[in-house]
Amino acid sequence: MTGAVTELPTPSPTPVAPAASAGQRRLLTLLFVDLSGSTAMAEWMEAEHYAAMLGTLRAVYERIVPHHGGVIARIQGDGMLAVFGHPEVREDDGRRATDAALELHSAVRGLLPPGPRPAHFRGLTLHSGIHAGIVLINEGDQMRGRFELLGNAPNIAARLSEAAKADEIIASDESLGLQSQFFETGPRFSLQLRGRATPLGAYRVFGRAAVSRRYEASMRRGLAPFVGREAPMATLHTALVRALGGRTLWLGLRAGAGVGKTRLTEEFLRHAADQAGQICRLHRGYCESYLSAEPLQPFLQMLRAMDGMTDPPPELAAAQHSPPALRADALLALLLALARREAQLVFIDDLQWADDASLRLLHRLRTIAAAQSLPLLLLTASRPEPALPGSHDDGAQIIELPPLTECESARAVQQLLPKMDPFVAAEVRRHAGGNPLFIEELCHAAAETGDAFIEGQSSSAWLAALVESRVGRLPPGQAQLVRLAAVIGNVIPAWLLQALSGYGEQHPDVQALAAQDFIFPDQNPGHLRFKHGITRDVVYYATGLHERQALHRRISAELLARGGAEDQLHEQLAYHDAAANDWPAAARHAEAAGDQALVASALDRAKKQFRAALAALEFLPDDGGESLARRRWINIAQRLGMACVFDASQDDLRVLRHAAALAAAEGDDSLIARTEYWLAYVGYALGETRDSLRHARAAVETAQRCNDQALLAQLPGTVGQLQAAAANYAEALPMLDLAIERQRSRAVKSAANRIGLSFSLCCRAYVLGDQGRFDEAHALIAEALAPFDGSGHAVEASIQGWRAAVLLWQGRWAEGRAAALAAHRVGAQVRSMFTCAMGHAAAAYGAWMEQADPTALQHVLDATAWLAPRGGGLYSSFNHGWAAEILSTQGHATAARHHIALALKRGRQHDWIGGAMAYRAAARLAGQVGDVAQARRYLALARGAGEQRQSDHEAAVTALLEAQLKLDDGWQAALEVARAEFTRMGMTGFLARADALSC
Repeated sequence: MTGAVTELPTPSPTPVAPAASAGQRRLLTLLFVDLSGSTAMAEWMEAEHYAAMLGTLRAVYERIVPHHGGVIARIQGDGMLAVFGHPEVREDDGRRATDAALELHSAVRGLLPPGPRPAHFRGLTLHSGIHAGIVLINEGDQMRGRFELLGNAPNIAARLSEAAKADEIIASDESLGLQSQFFETGPRFSLQLRGRATPLGAYRVFGRAAVSRRYEASMRRGLAPFVGREAPMATLHTALVRALGGRTLWLGLRAGAGVGKTRLTEEFLRHAADQAGQICRLHRGYCESYLSAEPLQPFLQMLRAMDGMTDPPPELAAAQHSPPALRADALLALLLALARREAQLVFIDDLQWADDASLRLLHRLRTIAAAQSLPLLLLTASRPEPALPGSHDDGAQIIELPPLTECESARAVQQLLPKMDPFVAAEVRRHAGGNPLFIEELCHAAAETGDAFIEGQSSSAWLAALVESRVGRLPPGQAQLVRLAAVIGNVIPAWLLQALSGYGEQHPDVQALAAQDFIFPDQNPGHLRFKHGITRDVVYYATGLHERQALHRRISAELLARGGAEDQLHEQLAYHDAAANDWPAAARHAEAAGDQALVASALDRAKKQFRAALAALEFLPDDGGESLARRRWINIAQRLGMACVFDASQDDLRVLRHAAALAAAEGDDSLIARTEYWLAYVGYALGETRDSLRHARAAVETAQRCNDQALLAQLPGTVGQLQAAAANYAEALPMLDLAIERQRSRAVKSAANRIGLSFSLCCRAYVLGDQGRFDEAHALIAEALAPFDGSGHAVEASIQGWRAAVLLWQGRWAEGRAAALAAHRVGAQVRSMFTCAMGHAAAAYGAWMEQADPTALQHVLDATAWLAPRGGGLYSSFNHGWAAEILSTQGHATAARHHIALALKRGRQHDWIGGAMAYRAAARLAGQVGDVAQARRYLALARGAGEQRQSDHEAAVTALLEAQLKLDDGWQAALEVARAEFTRMGMTGFLARADALSC
């Protein structure tokens, strides 16, 4: 059976007209089932017996799969492929498929093949695989089965079935997600499947768990933090007080899937039980769409929960033994009788799935209780229904539950991902749009992968099914409109939507989509926006390829015809042309957009566009202009290098290495020199100082050979910065002085020249600060900062970071912390991870030194973790040195040694800045256990590390530690040396510590 699904080649990038047989693009959950050991069985079974067994299997498949809402796509031999989600996607398709697999396995275990059986035969078993994803579905035939399914998802389901052992079910994490909590499973594991590049997360499913609601599934996995909701919670408590006072009230919570209706009610009910449990009886039930729910389901759940009630009214027994035809009346009488005794709180969840009998009983209960002035609070939670708005909770006081605010979302993400890269956390918030369920799922995904989001791949298939099921319930015109909006983008210009659909902002269908939380007016007038980025992504990728490409081409034509702001036009055209596979136009517009962003110092946008241009170039045909294409690729890569100096990554370095290889193939010294220059600069930003110095020397030699005077004018500053990073101060200062002399005369000519001058000034200030010449250092920093102070430019973040380092060295911890926080803030604004993370760490260290902030260590560790995927970054030994100092002071020896080792390891890349701190931490640890010899040894190494950098402030701080440890009678002399040096250099915070020690 596993060979029945054909793996398809990658579609041609050339747009083609949609064929009549192109099929439908659908999100499906696929169940692939095979009989275990069937080949061996066929050897000892007679053909007639084997055929009879297959007939029995077919009957089992045909009975069980439809019962769970699935459709059999094909049966071949003893294997079966079933799909869930066709013709209608349901949000619980993964759960349905898994339930079907469990029932199939149980049924087959109970079968026996006809005829004689060998002694070693242990019974019939299946092995199954479940996966979900986008599938192209066509009507089938006798050869292909009921449906022809094209795409990778069926292949993966088949591979999972292959990987499963006898009587084993393996379901992918993508297909189940949160729904895995409805089942007893093994731990999540990774599976490397044939034909798949990356491992797939999966579970072995053993059986059903005692879980019936998604809220219970969330509790089982671990609930997201409950944040916000103060206003609706206050409304609920007020209603409870009024009900306790003898009023009949019905409150209906309404919100879309995942917005938090059930969580809010559960929190309210918990508080209500604590506060009014003695004077109010609580009843709860829920409605469900899964399988065939019984009539009056929520009320029957309440009835069963009353078993064992002390002093029950006679109406309880009457209700328990009532025939089906009289059951509603009996339940009504019971609840009214209870309300006459004491206040009652009745909660029904997911009312949108209630049967008619339950709705009639609910309305009758409210009407009669109100007429009799009974103390009764009815609380229901439901989703808005587009077809019959308000029909299920008509007459209730409606509480519309909005998504979480930006601040509330940030609190929730921070609690779920306390150590996560802040830019990933921002992407979670953007995609989730304030939906707590989306926040929870995206946080779990980010925690498991540790990666940033890939556009369009930020949600699991089960969550995508939740979105698609909502779209599937829309009227056809609105469903088509939301798919069109998804192709336009997350932000939708109203004029463009009207040009493509004929519907303006005020059209009833557009208003209906806003009411149902799909799209809503943006803060920018004349624009609409998707409420949740994840919704847009799911809808976009569920739209057929040919339909998408045709729409992208129409959008590009409309944009060109209308015109507009040139910078925005290039960005939009680059996106739509690439999606339409118009690669020449995509490359041209992305390159132009990158250039414009670079001029505007929007470096994150420039980087994104240059990468898009390079990607588009890969699809251009080879028209014989190979040299021209190489040169264009190299030139764009060099501009990418310029864009990423404030936020470099290893991926950027790989691009530039490829550009260097292309430049070498061209044999053009000017291209080679400039590529080597950017390799040096980007490597410097990543902290790869040793390698960067090699590239810088190569750039100098090649630029001299080809007489590239413009590049030769830039190189002294770059080489000076590299030598400073390597603590080669004697070589760094002359180069920096030369660069500053040249740059001062040119600074008035362009912003780029001012940035270059500020960098050189700061780098020289950093060197002077390390040497203890703090007054000179601060004067240079002030000059560097003046043109950019308060500008929000990326260079401001870098300058403030350098300023923070110098102030912390000087023991001016409050000022250093303020500068570091400014670096962190501006770095976050311009999306520079390096300055954002280093500012965060430096501010934490300042708080530790100033007031022993107990949260400081975690902040330093978080910042270090943010930088780790990018290779650590420039001066990352700072972070390890700070962590080692805090840990050693707290007596955490093992963890301190780990960071000591990492700080010293950075020396391999000539990053010595944290070396003296690391050795001092080691000396402190040795002193704590009374190992005097080792403490002296490490103090000597700390002095040597400071002398290597000609660092007077390091020498003074090492002398202070020697005095603090009191290893011998010379500690007082060391203290006097430290005090004198602190006084000379104005190291106020350290001087205060020295004075305290002498008292």
